[in-house]
Amino acid sequence: MLRRRYKICAPERPKTIRTLTMPSLHDDSWEGRLTAADLENYLAPNASIIDSPGGHKVITPLAAACWRGHLAIVKLLLNNPIRRADVNALSSHDRTALFCATKFSPSKNRAAIVRALLEAGADVNATSEYDAHNTPLMNAIVELRDKKVIHELVDHGASLNLRNAQHKTAEMLAEEVGLGRELRPRSEIISTLSAIVDFLISLVMHIFGFINQFINGSVKKLFGMSGSQDQEIMQDFAERNSRERKDGHDDVNPGVIPQTAEEFQASLDTYVTKSGLERFFAPGDPFLHNLAEKAAALRDDPSSNLGSPENISRLTCLSLYQPVIYCDDSGSMDKHDRYEHQRELVSRIARIATKIVPDDMGVELRFINAPNPAPNLSAAHIDAAVRMVRPSGGTKIGTVLKDKILQPLVYDILSDPQQKLHRPLLVCTITDGCPSAEAADLFQQTIYQCKRSLVDAGYEPNAVMFCISQIGNDESASAFLEKLRGDQAIQDVLYCTTDKLDDAFKELKENERGLEEWLLKLLTRPIMERDLD
Repeated sequence: MLRRRYKICAPERPKTIRTLTMPSLHDDSWEGRLTAADLENYLAPNASIIDSPGGHKVITPLAAACWRGHLAIVKLLLNNPIRRADVNALSSHDRTALFCATKFSPSKNRAAIVRALLEAGADVNATSEYDAHNTPLMNAIVELRDKKVIHELVDHGASLNLRNAQHKTAEMLAEEVGLGRELRPRSEIISTLSAIVDFLISLVMHIFGFINQFINGSVKKLFGMSGSQDQEIMQDFAERNSRERKDGHDDVNPGVIPQTAEEFQASLDTYVTKSGLERFFAPGDPFLHNLAEKAAALRDDPSSNLGSPENISRLTCLSLYQPVIYCDDSGSMDKHDRYEHQRELVSRIARIATKIVPDDMGVELRFINAPNPAPNLSAAHIDAAVRMVRPSGGTKIGTVLKDKILQPLVYDILSDPQQKLHRPLLVCTITDGCPSAEAADLFQQTIYQCKRSLVDAGYEPNAVMFCISQIGNDESASAFLEKLRGDQAIQDVLYCTTDKLDDAFKELKENERGLEEWLLKLLTRPIMERDLD
């Protein structure tokens, strides 16, 4: 019997048909490759496409460019000779281009894009049911925490009182995240800043005029003022005061220089009230007197560059803050003399931070891994404490920031109604690597939580300021700091230095005066320049 043989074949696979995706106005706007020539070609058959939703996000070309942060394309779409994009054309979910810019746009060109849209007539209060009726301003507050964008929207009439689906206004949301002060119009901010500057200048003259009675003219020597020069300066202050009184602001800038201790004390009380420092410096606090006396004496110190008027101004500002030096003692700090460089830098930082404060006011020192040393250390004791530590362990920089610094120095005080913060804090962090054995963003989340806790307790967010610097050349540390720089939620309380500390230290080590001056500027940038950024 013959057997038939059958050939078993695998089932035939269906043929894949490849389709070519043709370029489109929407996709080119999204990808950032749209040119003026491309735009002309796209609009030639049907110009209305410029305002039609499309692409994979089903949004208008303008919304696509805003979403991805392509400023040049936003400007091209808004200002082209063929047909200008309707700045208020709706995309899917009834979103406008401004809404997309304030919710999704990356930080690099965000403020400029928002400004371009507003100048083109964007509806600053447009909302949609899909997005719970949140306005662009609410996005800028809650999603972005971007003060520049907030200012642009407020200056163009964004409503502070419209309510979203949760019945919250932009004003309520701003208070919740510590951005309430950013809702003032630019004109009011500038006017207030001008008044504060005038008042501070006047106050400085009051302080030095009073102190000068007791230190035989050394304050005049401090600022190099004498003779006719004094008269010119005082005439300028008199003119300032006259203008303020005419404008009805005689309480902002008192025109009479105190002649007695009582008058001087009254000026200090006014300053404390107007500047919001009453939580830290009670009326009659001798601390400011001590600062002025020591600053005046510093002018006669030939061994330091810190006696210049600019540096004394920085030093006085720094001395208002309680310094907390937060050192990295992880195992990697043992490489390339990093820990030794950190020790020398920390010793100098401590000397600068305590230069003109009373002798009983020292520095708080913390390590990531080593136990806490004694509190309130002098500069000499700081150096000895750092020498005793040997680098080892990981980099739980966020965990320790909360447990060893913020909990005892801030949170325990805030939770006790019988206590208050006596001085604002400046936490100076030095690290050579990115966080380990904890969430990658714990450090920045800890800073943000501190900011929120201060606001909840009735303090300004900047009652605790942070500065972080890199030592060494670890790429992961550089990436960590770069991420911190881009976090809008904490930019007003955190300064990330761009210099690598050990590199700058090596360059300036043989120039002690230059090194001291550089460190002073490094320390005071978070507290003196935050309003300029």
